[in-house]
Amino acid sequence: MELQTLYRMKSKFVAREVGNEMILVPLSGNVAQMNELFTLNETARFIWENATETNTIRDIENLMTEQFDIDPVTAKKDIEQFMSKLESTFHS
Repeated sequence: MELQTLYRMKSKFVAREVGNEMILVPLSGNVAQMNELFTLNETARFIWENATETNTIRDIENLMTEQFDIDPVTAKKDIEQFMSKLESTFHS
């Protein structure tokens, strides 16, 4: 999945901050699918918040290596796993 696809998918979720965590709830039509909640860890939240219309995967990789002091390979893997998990919500 491309990052632009993730950006477009954001409209299929409701994101809410609960305490100091971010929760994503997928939408089907106008109905929340409460059985498919996602609680985002710090890394996933960072990816979600930085998935914008103009950012690329490489941009987020670079931001993650600065923010979390990790290498680019780990950053890319984290991004791909997060996007894959969200995408599977709509293809299962």
